[in-house]
Amino acid sequence: MEVCDELRSFEATGVYRLNGTCTSAGATYLDPVRLLNASYQRFRIVPSAYYSRSFGPQHQEGEPEIERPEKRRKRKRNQKPKPRELNPMERIAEARHQEAKPLLLNAHESLVKAKHLLEYISKTIKGNEHTLDAGSGSENNFVELGTSWRAPFYEITICFRNPHVLGNEEGFFHAQKTSFPLFNSLISVEGTDEAEGEFRNRRYILPRGSCFLMADFKRVRDLIPCSPNQGYNLIVVDPPWENGCVRQKEVYPTLPNKNFLYLPVQQLAHPTGALLVLWITNREKLRAFVEKKLLPSWGVEDSTVFYWLKVKPDGSLIGDLDLFHHRPYECLLLGYINVNANAKKGSNFKLLERSQVIMSVPGAHSRKPPLESPKPSRCIELFARELFPRWTSWGNEPLHFQDTITPRGSRILTLQLQTGMPGVRSESPSPEVSRVRMALPTASAKIASARAKVGERAKTPANSKAKGRSDAQEKRGRNGRLVPSLGCMSSPPLVPIGPDSEKRRCSWITANSEPHYVAFHDGEWGVPVHDDRMLFELLTLSQALGELTWPSILSKREELREIFCGFNLVLVSEFSENKINLLRSNGIVPLSEQKIRAVVTNAKQIQKVVEELGSFSNYCWSFVNHRPIANGFRYARQVPTKTPKAEAISKDLMRRGFQCVGPTTIYSFMQVAGIVNDHLSCCFRFQACSQHKASEK
Repeated sequence: MEVCDELRSFEATGVYRLNGTCTSAGATYLDPVRLLNASYQRFRIVPSAYYSRSFGPQHQEGEPEIERPEKRRKRKRNQKPKPRELNPMERIAEARHQEAKPLLLNAHESLVKAKHLLEYISKTIKGNEHTLDAGSGSENNFVELGTSWRAPFYEITICFRNPHVLGNEEGFFHAQKTSFPLFNSLISVEGTDEAEGEFRNRRYILPRGSCFLMADFKRVRDLIPCSPNQGYNLIVVDPPWENGCVRQKEVYPTLPNKNFLYLPVQQLAHPTGALLVLWITNREKLRAFVEKKLLPSWGVEDSTVFYWLKVKPDGSLIGDLDLFHHRPYECLLLGYINVNANAKKGSNFKLLERSQVIMSVPGAHSRKPPLESPKPSRCIELFARELFPRWTSWGNEPLHFQDTITPRGSRILTLQLQTGMPGVRSESPSPEVSRVRMALPTASAKIASARAKVGERAKTPANSKAKGRSDAQEKRGRNGRLVPSLGCMSSPPLVPIGPDSEKRRCSWITANSEPHYVAFHDGEWGVPVHDDRMLFELLTLSQALGELTWPSILSKREELREIFCGFNLVLVSEFSENKINLLRSNGIVPLSEQKIRAVVTNAKQIQKVVEELGSFSNYCWSFVNHRPIANGFRYARQVPTKTPKAEAISKDLMRRGFQCVGPTTIYSFMQVAGIVNDHLSCCFRFQACSQHKASEK
C-alpha cells in the first residue's frame, strides 16, 4: 500500500494537520517520539517506552476492565443517593467546558476519520520494541538530592565525542570526560553532537545546543540575562500546581499558587516581544487566579486558549469527555509579553486569533508533548523535566526524562543504529569538538590547565616523537578502537582566569569565576586571622552565607562595611532599635532582620569575651591549641560542611548569647579565618596557608 503525502510528511516531521468540519477549528496531531528524535543524532526514543502509560488493547481485555464495576458498586453502597448540586465555581467550570466541547468534538471527529493515520499510529506505537523495565535500577531523585547538604558536592561527568576521518575510513573518535557541579550551575552543551552524562550509575543524554540549570525556586533569578537584548522569544512554563492527585501519588512536590507571582517572566522576555505558553489544569479556581492575577503580574496580554486532547493509539479518548474531575484534555494559555498595540500591527508576530486543538497519545505522568519553536529564536522552559536542542531548561529535575541505562535496562533513550532511523536527520560528522560551557563557578581547575596546555601544544610544530605517536594512534583508529587521548584534541582552551592562570586552584575556582572571588581565594580565604575587628567581619560574612553566595557577599562587602561602621565593635553594639528598624525598612542591607539583629548582638557578646579572655582571637584559637588545622583534602566532595570541633564552638557561643552561629556557619567562619585550612592539596594556596604561624597577626 502506497503511503500518501500526508503520512510522508508526518513521518518526517511528526506533525499531522487535520481538516475539521468546522472552519473555525484548527486541529493537529503530534507524535512526540518523532519530534524528540529530531533532537538526537546517535540516539533515538523507544516508542514503547515513551508510551508506557498508553492504553493498548491488552489493557482493555484484561482483568482491570472486569474489576472496575465491582469497585464502583462498593463505592455506591457508601454514597448517599442524594445528587449533589454544583457550587458557583463548578458551574462556571462546567459552562467553560460546554463552550469548548464543540471544538474538541470536531477535532476528535477529524482524527477518527483519518483511518490511514490511526492505522499507522497503532503500528508505530505497538512495534516490536522492548518495553520499559521499571524495575531496572533505581532512578535518581533530583528533588531530594538538590535539597541535601551534599548538593554542592554532587558532580556529573560528561563525555564528549569528536569524530575524525582517517583517509577514507570513519569510526575513529576522541573521547573526553569532564566533571561539572550538577546543582546550581548553568551547563550548556555546545557543538554538533549530543553529550552523555553520568551521575550515580545512571546515564543521561544531553542534546546538542541544550542548556540547563538544575536549581530550586531561590535560584530562578540567575536566569535573567545581563543584557535585555539577550532575552527569550518563547517562554514555556509548566508549573507544579497544587493538585490532590499529584500529592497522593507523590509524583513531584507542588508549590502554592502565590509563589508563581514572583517568577521573573517579564525580565526573561525579549524587549521586542515574546510569546508565553502556560500549561494549566482544569480547576476553575486556578483558572481565575491565572487570568486575574498571574498573567497581569507577568505583563501578558491577549491570552488565547489552546487544548491538548489526550487520545489512545486507536484514536479514542482516554476518558469520558464530560467526566467532571478527570477531563481528557489540558489547557494552554498563550499570550504576548512586551508587545504593544502598534507592534501587533507589524510583521514581527503572528497573532493568535482563535483556539486550536493539539492531539497526541500521552506519555508518562505530567509529560507534555514537545513544542516546536520558530528559528532562529531563544527559548526557555521553566519547571522543565527534559531538555531540547537550543533551549534553556530550568527546574529541580530537568534531567528527569533524559535518563537512559545499559541495554539490559531498556530505558527510553537507546543508541541509534548505523543504518539510520526514520525521523532523525543524518548529518556528516563535524571535526569540531563538542564542549560544555559552565556559566557558574566550580568546574575543575585541573581541566582548565589541561586544556590550556593542549592549546599551546597545538600551536607548536610537531616533533618526531609526536609524529610517531600520531602514527600509532592512526593504526589503532583503523582497527576501530576508541582513543581517549588528550594529545589529539583540537578543543579550544578555556579562557584563563588571569595572569596566574598556570596556578592550580581549588576546583570551585574556574575560568568563569569573578575576579574578586578569585582574589578572595588567593589572598584571604584560609589565611590565619587574629585581629578582633577582622574576625567580627568574617563571622558576619559567614552568617550571610545562609542567604547569599560568596561572590554575592564579596560584591556587597564594601556596603556592609559602610553600614556596620567598618565592623567597629563599639559602634555596632550601640545600634539602637530605631537604627535597626531603619536598616530593615530601607532595604539597603542585603541581610534579613534576624541576621541584622544577630550582628548587633554578637558585637556586644564579643566585647564581653574580650573583657574575660583579653581578645576574641584568643577565644577562637584556643579551640585548636592556637594551631591551624590542615586537612589536605584532594577533592571538593571531601570537604565537610560541619565538624565536631565546629559543633563544640557553636554550642559555647550560643551559651554565651551569640546568635545565628550554627555549626555550618561556624565551620565556614573557621575556613575563612584560617583556623581550618581547607584548600585542596593540589591548590597552590594550601602550602602557603599551612606555613602561617599561629602567632602571626
